[in-house]
Amino acid sequence: MSVTLLVPSALAGFAGGRREVELDGPGGGATTVAGVLDRLADQLPALERRLRDERSAIRRHVNVYVDGTDIRDLSGPDTAVPDGATVQVIAAVSGG
Repeated sequence: MSVTLLVPSALAGFAGGRREVELDGPGGGATTVAGVLDRLADQLPALERRLRDERSAIRRHVNVYVDGTDIRDLSGPDTAVPDGATVQVIAAVSGG
């Protein structure tokens, strides 16, 4: 199974300067967003810590999309991620 994680430029330094990270895992089937982030923790723990808190919840200011759909409109961290999918991380911008 292979998934492409798109990293925002603000966090690329935590991915060795890469904006795309290929995550390979156990073969066959689908995984979940939580599973993808677990694999990310194994490969790039500093980046994963910017995306999830100490309870493994996705941080409030982080938006995650699977093949262009916001996981908040799906099943959150339990959203299925099929083989070959693209998972995009976008850091929310706020201000006033």
